[in-house]
Amino acid sequence: MSGSRYKTIIPDIEFWKGMIPCQAACPIKTDAGRYVQLIAQGRYEEAYLTARSPNPFASVCGRICAAPCEDQCRRGKIDAPISIRALKRFVCERYGVESMEPDTQNKLFEGGTEPGNKTLWHLPVLTASRTNVARGQKVAVVGAGPAGLSCAHDLALMGYEVTIFEATDMPGGMMVHGIPEFRLARSIIDKEIDKVLSLGVTLELNRPLDETFGLRELRELGFQAVFLSVGTQRGRDLQIEGADLDGVIKAIDFLINVNHGYRVNLGRRVLVIGGGFVAFDAARLALRTALEMESE
Repeated sequence: MSGSRYKTIIPDIEFWKGMIPCQAACPIKTDAGRYVQLIAQGRYEEAYLTARSPNPFASVCGRICAAPCEDQCRRGKIDAPISIRALKRFVCERYGVESMEPDTQNKLFEGGTEPGNKTLWHLPVLTASRTNVARGQKVAVVGAGPAGLSCAHDLALMGYEVTIFEATDMPGGMMVHGIPEFRLARSIIDKEIDKVLSLGVTLELNRPLDETFGLRELRELGFQAVFLSVGTQRGRDLQIEGADLDGVIKAIDFLINVNHGYRVNLGRRVLVIGGGFVAFDAARLALRTALEMESE
């Protein structure tokens, strides 16, 4: 065999993870195949625990996740992909923070159930990682969006003392600033954030990092590590002539302004450039904004 014709691959852990495309596509490696199978078997509580285990915002994701797992679902090569996100929402509505049985997830913290693939980073692993090294160690998290809150969630379970510094007057990041309430109820976000804070995480609002309060000051306050989770509120610029003219608004800026209660006069005709979730949110919100103004 010629070395130039055949490529030799020694399978490692990443190779085998890639053999489960739906799980590999998930940014936090949720064992989607596992909870889909459990739902098919009628084991709904275990399915919820599998979905919730690596994800403190499972109920949020069941509603607004872009679902890259569905794009990679093997079933899609036969006919249509499994509706993984909808199935996650189904078990979350039954056992998640929005349900009448929110105490189900306490079983995860107690480590008394099987949350899917045990080789992955999930709650029992985190709680079992509590050591004397973590005890008394302080970590600062800058930004109370999904990344910062998820980081605080995991660190708290590992035994670290975590403080989140948020520049605005409310936690949630783009979940509350950028996503319209008609697509994601604020009550769901609040309940999942409350669950994170219940782990002993401290939240300080209206505390932006600036010239007078930065990384040096955080070190002086005794924080041994800093996790930066900022910046997703910046929209993309159009690299075309006229992008800076009056009336050209970044979709992110429009969503943030309306979500904060500001009136944005869009005129009678609106063109939305783009076809992603943000573009559709902007289009739907623009229609609602116009109707509200006409009714006044």
